[in-house]
Amino acid sequence: MLFPDIETDRLILRALNSTDREFIFSHFSDNNVCKYLYDNEPLLLIGEVEKIIRFYESPEFNDHNRWIIIKKEDNIIIGTCGYHYWNKKDNIAEIGYDLGKNYWGQGYMTEAMKVVLDNGFQNMGLNRVQAFVYIENGKSCNLLKKLGFRNEGTVREKHLYRGKYYDHFCFSLLKREWNE
Repeated sequence: MLFPDIETDRLILRALNSTDREFIFSHFSDNNVCKYLYDNEPLLLIGEVEKIIRFYESPEFNDHNRWIIIKKEDNIIIGTCGYHYWNKKDNIAEIGYDLGKNYWGQGYMTEAMKVVLDNGFQNMGLNRVQAFVYIENGKSCNLLKKLGFRNEGTVREKHLYRGKYYDHFCFSLLKREWNE
């Protein structure tokens, strides 16, 4: 299985599914969560969630997946993470993640990303994982650096959002660097 449920000391990661409707809506309509997500507008209607759920169905057959991040101690969903744009020929994928504001700065995303990266390099056979981060998103940049990602530079005007173009940093991590 390419995208199994994963357990860490404090977290459970499982595939996003239809039982997550309410969380997906509240999470992706939260301006704090969406502050730097310039590839999509925040959700306004609960009906928009169905499109997201359908998009992430059957990840074994697609070039993307999404795990729901759950705190073990109280079974509360706190965020999501997963892979996008999986290029199976070149063994490259883009990683994305988001966390509710109440859980920032507590090491949850670092913990989740470590097992997600292990899964990418081991189960998916990735050689390169990349992340695109809005240049003013310092917390996300710091997370990636802590995980060993390298900043390769600026992708100028990567996303058009509400009539304005936004530059992003391109970070990457190679399998051989992860194993160092």
